[in-house]
Amino acid sequence: MLLALLRTLWRLSYQEVYDWLCAWPALALACGLPPGPEGRPRVPSKAQQSKRLRAAGAPPSEMLFLLLVRAGLCMGLTCARDLIVDSAPILAWRRTDPDAAVGHAPAHHPRPLLLGYRVHTLLCRGTGLPLLFRLSTAKVHDTPFARPLLELALHLLAVRPRVIRLDAGYWGLKLIAWIHGALGARAVIPWNPKRQKRRDGLPPTWTAEELGKRTSIERFFGRVFVFFRLQRPPVYGWSAIETRVARTYAAVWVIALVAWQVGHPDLIRSPRRVLAHVWDGLAA
Repeated sequence: MLLALLRTLWRLSYQEVYDWLCAWPALALACGLPPGPEGRPRVPSKAQQSKRLRAAGAPPSEMLFLLLVRAGLCMGLTCARDLIVDSAPILAWRRTDPDAAVGHAPAHHPRPLLLGYRVHTLLCRGTGLPLLFRLSTAKVHDTPFARPLLELALHLLAVRPRVIRLDAGYWGLKLIAWIHGALGARAVIPWNPKRQKRRDGLPPTWTAEELGKRTSIERFFGRVFVFFRLQRPPVYGWSAIETRVARTYAAVWVIALVAWQVGHPDLIRSPRRVLAHVWDGLAA
């Protein structure tokens, strides 16, 4: 898991990880690799790294991500009072991906349809950090994932949000009533006339100013998908995609926790600057 996390953080290939660990024995020993007969650590080859990662599957990466989120909550990095739920497409690496499906692309996407998956994310607006996620194929609608994500956040993370922000695709009276009644939070969801023909007597759930605060999750997707190459990862199959998403989100939290611990909370969303700062500190 540590080798896979380092490969994600530094955006390295399996061969580059192998070369780094061979040239940097202290890092290999810190990752828990056993020493060989000559005292040098035994570094797994790129084939062994890939084989072990596939054999482990998604649960270890998901557990690591969840533990990092809980650590951030315990340290006070985030209070998770203002949450956003949204999804983003992940393009399939191969057209023959057996688990991918064709679905409608977002409005800003250049193509009307895409083959791949969707990652549904629960984000803390204040810090711009992900709290939970669920994976689905591209043809599945967003609406069924809002309540399960919020229920998981209550049970696994013990958060008590005050505001839940969603786009018009999540509009529904049952969901709004559940957010207001069960969570005791305020739902910020623009009215979708396609989902509710009559608006008489419905209380307003949003304003233009409040809705504009949803841009945090758009920036998060843009930052993570480009920097960590999650927009079209070079893997295929449900388990591999879910592992890649969990490991990427875990890397986001590692960067945030490192920035928090070294006294630079302004850098929790800056992977390049955080890694450069830590490297300069170690070199000094």
